[in-house]
Amino acid sequence: MAAPRKAKSTDNATRRRLIEATARVMRDEGYAAATSRRVAAEAGVKQALVYYYFPTMDDLFVEVLRAGADVALHRMRAALTDDDPLQVLWAINSDARVTSLNTEFMALANHRKAIRTELKTYAERVRDIETAAVTVALRARGVDLEEYPPVAISMLIAQTARSLCNEDTVGVTHGHAELRALIERQLHRLADPTPRS
Repeated sequence: MAAPRKAKSTDNATRRRLIEATARVMRDEGYAAATSRRVAAEAGVKQALVYYYFPTMDDLFVEVLRAGADVALHRMRAALTDDDPLQVLWAINSDARVTSLNTEFMALANHRKAIRTELKTYAERVRDIETAAVTVALRARGVDLEEYPPVAISMLIAQTARSLCNEDTVGVTHGHAELRALIERQLHRLADPTPRS
């Protein structure tokens, strides 16, 4: 009985290595570089193992997306209970490594329906969690939710942070320090526990 458990453990470890290797290649070199041969080399396995664990590259890409989504969703849910969820959302969306991988998935989704479907599902879940975190934060601070719709505020935080990461990637940084400072000031104002009148 011990042998099957060891084999299962090895299977899981190899799958995980392939998923992590694919994420690294996509993040560092772009999705087009994530071929079965390149992923196998990065994971230190034979190319045939890629297709043993994942019948198609789309299957592998979907698993990479799901693995990253699970981690991101966990972080987003934690923001709901943080003392300053707005600052947490800003920090999460300012993570260049996550943003660069998400950008690759957005580009890949333009060409692959399976990725588009999975990405849409994930993005909607993230948007719901971000909106819930912002709603809790704004309501606790007495902010008028009609004037400042939580979904709009969550999108401003997330999209601004991601846009800055994307521009940083290509070396465009003009105005970034000023925009980050402005966002930080606004987030600190919203973090003020004094209810607004």
